[in-house]
Formats: sequence, C-alpha cells, structure tokens
Amino acid sequence: MNYGELKTAVLSDSHRPDLSGEVARFIREAEGMIRRELRAFPVTGTLDEDDRVSGGVYTLPSGVLEVRAIYRADEQGNAIEQVSLAAIRRMSTSATVLQYAVKGSTIEFRGVPGTDDEFDIEYLGHPAALSADEDTNDLLDQNETLYKEGALVYLFKHTQDLELEQGALDTFNDVLEKLNEQLGRKLGGASVAPAYNFCGGSSY
Repeated sequence: MNYGELKTAVLSDSHRPDLSGEVARFIREAEGMIRRELRAFPVTGTLDEDDRVSGGVYTLPSGVLEVRAIYRADEQGNAIEQVSLAAIRRMSTSATVLQYAVKGSTIEFRGVPGTDDEFDIEYLGHPAALSADEDTNDLLDQNETLYKEGALVYLFKHTQDLELEQGALDTFNDVLEKLNEQLGRKLGGASVAPAYNFCGGSSY
C-alpha cells in the first residue's frame, strides 16, 4: 500500500468521501501517534550526494534512533566499520571509505566518499513521514491497519463520533501491542509500550 491508497482506504472505510480535504491531516496525526508509541522499527535506506553536508559528513534519515549497519551500494557491497568520533579523526580523508561515526543527526565517513558514492543503511527508528501519493515504507506495507485505524481515530474525533473513534482506537492499540511484542522479541526483549489512551488528560 502507498500513501495515495491509504488515503482512499481511510475515506472508503469511514464512508466519508466529503473529508478528502482533511484526510492528509488525519494520517499525519496518526503518524505522530505511531512515532510516540511504536518501538523502534527496522528500516533500510540509502545515503547519497543529496544527503552530504560537507566533506565526509552526511545527514541521517529522519527517525533514526540507532544505526545498525552501513554497506557500500556497489557491486562489492562491503560493510563499513563503525568507530568512535575520536577514532575516525585518525584516518586520512583521502583514504578508501572504511569507517563511519555517528554524531547526533549526522554521520561522518573516512575517507571522504566520492561524488557518486552511495551507501545502504540499516537502522532502527521510524519511517519518514508520507508525502507524495506514491510514497510507502515497510511499516505501512506490512501493517497498513496501524496507519488506517490511527487515521480513523482522528477522523471520527473530527466528526465527534465517540463510539467509532473508540472502536478505531481499540483496533489501533491491539495492532500496536502485537507489533511491539514482536519487535521486543526481535530486538532484545525490551519493555513494550503501553496502549495509547486519550482519556485522563493525555495529550496527542
């Protein structure tokens, strides 16, 4: 499923085609709820010239919580070694790209990559926000109900249908809980986030 298909599904399931002008906002609010309550999700992406800040410094994708691995996106596909910021400064900028270090929302490679170099990145975090109709990601593709029911929560909140809002929220929480349990087993058994709750003065 992509963003365009998700918008269509939300309007179809709610039987509210008259809210087509608002559906993007409902999905955006659902994405915020997902980012707050979902444990880090395995995501893959690419770093290329568009991400370069200067020299060997690149901006990481939004939503990165932990970089797990980086590989050269060429026929060799060699893994790049992660080192500390102190260690990376000891390698020459003119060397072959062998190491990287993460600093906040950026990553630095040594040596400095060439203009056409690209890198495949695997990380834990959250997918970038959906924008264009053709946009998609692994989380949406594998768990479209999470996005759809999250958007329906805000649609029914907008229409002040509290019963349907609660029904959508219950389904969202059920999917979220199961997904967090699965991710907890995969990523080391950390604690599972509690169910999302609009009651008792919770903010959203």
